Amino acid sequence: MNTPPLTVDRLLSAPLPELLAEVGAEIVDTSDADDMTFGRIEGRLGAARLTMPTGRSAFERDTVIRILVGKLAGAPMRPVPASLDVRTYGGAK
Repeated sequence: MNTPPLTVDRLLSAPLPELLAEVGAEIVDTSDADDMTFGRIEGRLGAARLTMPTGRSAFERDTVIRILVGKLAGAPMRPVPASLDVRTYGGAK
């Protein structure tokens, strides 16, 4: 995928549907997550699924999706707190 780098300003301000389209990702809801799982990247840039557990608040979902999109796109972000333990699966950066 040949898109310009995603800036932190854009990551924090753009509507989520635009960000998801830009990185080629879709959100998939799952009830198959424990209380410690906020979301997961499955796949790679251009063909990714952001797996999100149901039952999270709108604020939590928005925040976690933006973190995952940033991680997927390799945006120049400050490290997230170690307690979040961001991991990637299936080829994401």
